[in-house]
Amino acid sequence: MSIQTWAGIRLVLATLAASVVWNMAGHAQAPNQALRFPTSCDPSVAGDFDRAIELLHSFEYPESERVFRAIVERAPTCAMARWGVAMNLWHPLWELPSAATLAEGAALLQDIDTAELTAREAGYIDALRRFYTNVDDEPHTVRARAYSERMASVYRDNLDDPEAAVFYALSLLATADPRDKTYVNQFRSAGLLNWVAEGQPEHPGVLHYLIHSYDYPGMAHLALPAATIYAEAAPDSAHAQHMPSHIFTQLGLWDRSIASNFDSTASAAAYTQRANLPGHYDEGLHSIDYLMYALLQAARDAEAAELLAHLRGIGKANVDNFKVAFTYASAPARFALERRDWAGASRLELLPAEFPWPQFEWARSIHHFARGIGAARGGDLERAREERDVIAAIAAGLDETALPYWREEVSVHIDAVGAWIAFGRGETTEALRLARAAADREDAVDKHPVTPGEVLPARELYADLLLLTGDAGSALDQYQTVLAGSPNRTNALLGAARAAAALDDAETAARYYAKVVGQTSAGDPARDGLAEARAFIGDRR
Repeated sequence: MSIQTWAGIRLVLATLAASVVWNMAGHAQAPNQALRFPTSCDPSVAGDFDRAIELLHSFEYPESERVFRAIVERAPTCAMARWGVAMNLWHPLWELPSAATLAEGAALLQDIDTAELTAREAGYIDALRRFYTNVDDEPHTVRARAYSERMASVYRDNLDDPEAAVFYALSLLATADPRDKTYVNQFRSAGLLNWVAEGQPEHPGVLHYLIHSYDYPGMAHLALPAATIYAEAAPDSAHAQHMPSHIFTQLGLWDRSIASNFDSTASAAAYTQRANLPGHYDEGLHSIDYLMYALLQAARDAEAAELLAHLRGIGKANVDNFKVAFTYASAPARFALERRDWAGASRLELLPAEFPWPQFEWARSIHHFARGIGAARGGDLERAREERDVIAAIAAGLDETALPYWREEVSVHIDAVGAWIAFGRGETTEALRLARAAADREDAVDKHPVTPGEVLPARELYADLLLLTGDAGSALDQYQTVLAGSPNRTNALLGAARAAAALDDAETAARYYAKVVGQTSAGDPARDGLAEARAFIGDRR
């Protein structure tokens, strides 16, 4: 049985399992109402509370927190508003909370007497309180899973509360193992969300978390309906404008991804001004990286250059966090590497200089990876070796709390740069060994949502090496593997076309070249490979 066939069967079985689990939960019918989060608080704050929940479901944390804090000021006895503030402090799909954040969350929940609340409210607070306790004795993953288990109880005890199902679904995504390729948690989450969607098809949390549930190769099409309506259904939100592009990126729908992220960057700029933030809203930088990726796949290089200049002009974000670090490192690297500007990649400068890079060493690795690949592919092996050594030092010094994806990517960078150094020295066997090891290691861990895709996929680099060493058949296989996980990647399409042409398979080459021509029709005609693709297609007409 082929891998593709087994993957399809597994997808069907997992989807059916999610449906069975949901039906066994005892739901006779879905709710039929707008988003409501009833509380025992003063009725005068009900509308603001629901609005804050909507914002929370769209990860508009600064604005949601502001609304919840305003409720606390107006209604000091509203314990659930303090729960809402604490919910905003933990960003479960993004990053680990700091010690200061954990202390603040614990303080918010510490003095709440749950005996004075409804059983449902007490369940929400007890679940979150569990996450914010034992922080010195238990790692984050243990506390996050404990929270999820308690939210499972809240959900089971309140089957008439769709919000319990939605928050439980989010907790399942937050505790999913990035190495688990059966996606058990993701399918369980989707089962919960799809039930809520029966009665609330435009619920912002449902749409948002469905996108995250299916934000994986071979599954993204399942979230396309949610992606097409989420931005309209959600409150005014830079993240909601951006989020559909996760699915558009997974499916290689570059024009739609560009439109989505263009809207998001505009929304973030407007919010920066409206909220009088001390720097550019970090959600805008997150969208810039996705926009950069999509523009480069469409070969819209002049627009990508303008976007990079805009990023450099921003100077400072409102917070120095992992999204900002990633974009500062990845966007310039993408701009050079996707255009095969090896000299430009080798000379990249890490900007802005005042950013606290020592707090985000895994992101700095991206910068040195780009410089190393650029130098090696440009023939400067000594500089490439220096960059590889910097990455190795970063790997050795990574904090043990670093997420698996970041830790693995740094190791991938070491082997990928090492492979091209070995190739430059004529050590072909070692080059291919290192390149394949990097590709296999990268593929074993699902990417973090912060990135639309690896800055330069290790398997694509492996395929490039195979093609250069004359093994066109193996190169074609590897390019096709890249395209199976990242449809319509322009350089993978070009590589596959070139490999097929080297095998005298003109039909397959023409098919890949035609895709390149089709998706870069508005692109820079001088981009590497585009004239070649047009000429090949023209010769066959």
